[in-house]
Amino acid sequence: MSNVALLFPGQGSQMVGMGRDFWNNFDVAKKLFEEASDAISFDLRKLCFEGSMADLTMTMNAQPALLTVSVIAYQVYMQEIGMEPVYLAGHSLGEYSALVCAGVLSFRDAIKLVRQRGIIMHNADPDQKGTMAAISGIHFDTLQNICEQVSTIERPACVACMNADQQFVISGHRHSIREIIKRTEALRAKHSYINVSGPYHSPMMQTAAEQFKVELDQYQYAHAIYPIISNVTAAPYESDRSVVDYLNMQMTMPVRWSESMLYLVANGVTEVLELGSKHVLVSLMSKITKRIVPYSLSQPSDLLMLTNTQERKNKRITIRKKLLSELIVTALISRNYNPDSISYTQTVEPLFHQLQRAKEQVNNNEYELSEEEINDALQVCHSIIIAKKIPFDGTALIDAI
Repeated sequence: MSNVALLFPGQGSQMVGMGRDFWNNFDVAKKLFEEASDAISFDLRKLCFEGSMADLTMTMNAQPALLTVSVIAYQVYMQEIGMEPVYLAGHSLGEYSALVCAGVLSFRDAIKLVRQRGIIMHNADPDQKGTMAAISGIHFDTLQNICEQVSTIERPACVACMNADQQFVISGHRHSIREIIKRTEALRAKHSYINVSGPYHSPMMQTAAEQFKVELDQYQYAHAIYPIISNVTAAPYESDRSVVDYLNMQMTMPVRWSESMLYLVANGVTEVLELGSKHVLVSLMSKITKRIVPYSLSQPSDLLMLTNTQERKNKRITIRKKLLSELIVTALISRNYNPDSISYTQTVEPLFHQLQRAKEQVNNNEYELSEEEINDALQVCHSIIIAKKIPFDGTALIDAI
């Protein structure tokens, strides 16, 4: 059975023409573009379809444009597919799209809010003292240590996004960013500057965060109908913490995207669907884990794949069969760390026959395991691994059942 999480992209996914195919094919797209344009008093559809890339990339324009197209894609998904998600997650700005689709914010309020967020972020660094850069080919701990060595109170710098294994974004004062790049280049890391108007997700956004909180406090927030993964905590929003707190912290704290995706793995998500104009998050998912099948809905033609339930099922089975092969080996050959021999014997010994049978089925190329058989065998592996009290670092692999 599929457990689907919906993903919403942030800045960097904008492109001229975004949303046009949805507009041509779905009335809901026309309605939402009109509602967005009315909320911020300019023609957002014209900007998306006919504007220049330079205008579309401006933070105060990109944010409402991206949110609008993501919410349109969500509405189309629910109208045409209708499979309810188990989690929602959005990358930076995308978290606002998730809040709309989970019923926390109205679409109109969210459009006005992200437009103002964009203006505040654009004006946060009027002297252009800050910048952002993508860094790849380096381990997180190494990059974090370099940032801590270089950063000062006057010239702060930090890791702003943990996007995937050895794929990060740094943000902060230009002087410090240049020094971090110089040091990472010596370690053969690669970099590229990002065309943004401020050092987002860094301490240099503190004043902007204080200004934005005034805006956040003016809106009403309902209870989410789906769990939303926070960029700040890489875990679902907690009921005892306000939405305003999460969104305000997001302004100055890093986006923990790779951890957020691993949370989905650990909690049984089998498919993710990126709702937006590009495939940025799908690409990142392929670098983070092979345990989840990624899809995107960026245009109506993507619905052909999404409605092919048999093909989707086959992809899920292929991934889970590979996971089963790995866990069978772990369950069979790992030593027993459980000091309670009676408990171990009573739990594990009756399961070894089932495990051996599952192993034979996996290795038999002439036998096709059903999804139900794979799930049953995964549960057997899980029970044995837990009973052995194996200190297994790959907890996410065990819990993805």
